[in-house]
Order: sequence, then structure tokens, then C-alpha cells
Amino acid sequence: PKIDFQRLAEIREVVDVPLVLHGASDVPDEFVRRTIELGVTKVNVATELKIAFAGAVKAWFAENPQGNDPRYYMRVGMDAMKEVVRNKINFC
Repeated sequence: PKIDFQRLAEIREVVDVPLVLHGASDVPDEFVRRTIELGVTKVNVATELKIAFAGAVKAWFAENPQGNDPRYYMRVGMDAMKEVVRNKINFC
């Protein structure tokens, strides 16, 4: 991904609103960290969360082919997303 850090710094100097980094699922952690240093206050990683959720649910169904109770498979999906969020928070 191409992030214009210089432009981001210039924008931060002239606006007084929260800045958001959209589509950050494929952005390397060091780039995200740098954008935060330059004033980004929200980082969107929905694709990464969806991939974690879907992967965990698929794995659950592979182990539980007769499973049909969303209280179980939704839990593993949510737990996978929570782990992604924990990791993102910890590196920030």
C-alpha cells in the first residue's frame, strides 16, 4: 500500500478533526503505527475481522459437521475477531 506520510502530516496541521485510516487490513503494522503518530485516531480493519470470523466458523463446522446452533459457532467467530482486536490494540 502507498501511504503519503508527508501529506498526512500536512493535513493534520491544518484540520482539527479526527482522522481515519480506511482499508487498513492489508497495511503493515509499522505503517499503521506511523499514521497514528501522525494523528490518525481510528483505523478500520473490517476485512481482517471478517476473515478471522469466517475462518473460525469454517473450522468449527469442519469439526462439527452436524452443528446447527449459532450460540456455538458464533462464539468461536466472535472470539477470533476479539483476538485480532487485542493484537491491534497491543501494537498501537
